Order: sequence, then structure tokens, then C-alpha cells
Amino acid sequence: MEKEEKTAVYDKGLRVEAFCFHGMARPFPNHFHEYYVIGLVEKGERRLVCRNQKYVIGQGNMILFNPGDSHSCRQADEGAMDYLGLNITKEVMAGLAEEITGDPLLPGFSAAVVQDEEAACCLKSLHEQIMGGSAEFGKEENLLLLLSMLIQRYGRPFAECIPECREEIEAACWFMELHYAEHISLDQI
Repeated sequence: MEKEEKTAVYDKGLRVEAFCFHGMARPFPNHFHEYYVIGLVEKGERRLVCRNQKYVIGQGNMILFNPGDSHSCRQADEGAMDYLGLNITKEVMAGLAEEITGDPLLPGFSAAVVQDEEAACCLKSLHEQIMGGSAEFGKEENLLLLLSMLIQRYGRPFAECIPECREEIEAACWFMELHYAEHISLDQI
């Protein structure tokens, strides 16, 4: 069995984190992030659930997670997954969106999984530059090109991407944070 490797590099100039999973076979339980995730499956096949939609993802599929998108995945074949991606905070995305569109409003991605060879090539090139510690000026241009492609092809207003039950989830989270030291039941939440 392949050894699982996880690597991450933060680019201070771009304020973006690039990460890489190699030989990943373990499942990821349902979770979400407070930042955008733009990823590319390089090898392997996984079953992904995102925004209550089920997908089988494999080589060449791009993943577009908005902040707060609930998702989980597990291996669908006997192998392991190789996956690379970028984590972009909402603050950084707002600045990049303003540079691309002239409007600082956060974009949302309408699709969680896309097959887009041109965007995947751009992501892979940018990822290699960040992981390699490149000081090239072209990194910022590649990031802007990638995001402009994704926003143009799959973007919509962020407010349209928030699940309808978001207020209920926020109320439950608030209750749990307030009562974290106490014994609470699901009925109370």
C-alpha cells in the first residue's frame, strides 16, 4: 500500500495555500471549510457528496468548494487518490474578484465538480509554481487567469450558493458553542 503524503505551501505574496495529497486512501468524513477550495484529481476515483449531490470523481475532475459547502468523500476504487489544490480565504477572494470583475462581492461556484481541461492546466501550472517556491511575476497572472475562467464559466453570486437551512445551522452552532461544556442532546439543539 502506498504511503499517504500531505504537503502544503503558503505563498505569502499571493496569500494562497497550495496543497497536495499523494496516495490518499482514507475517507474524509462530512465537513466544511471557511475558505474556497479549488482542486484537481490527478489519480484515483472517489465518491464525493457535496451540497447533497453525489458524484464519482476521477482523473481530470476539478473540485470547486465554496466556503461552507458541506462535503465528504471516500475511495471508490481499490487504489488511492492523488489530488492537488488551492485554499483561498474569503478576504483574498474578494480582492481577487474585484480585480477581475471590478466588484468586490464574493463569487460562488454553481458546480462542485467540473471537467475543464483549460482551467485544470492553469491550476496545475500555478500549483507547481507555488509548491516550487517560484518568485516569478507570472504566478499572480496565472491566479487571476484561473479565477477569471472559473468565475466566468461557473460563477454566480455567493448569496445564491448558501444552503436554505444556513440560519438553522448557525443557530445550532451558536447553541453548541454557548453550551459546549454541558451535556446537551440533539433535541436541545
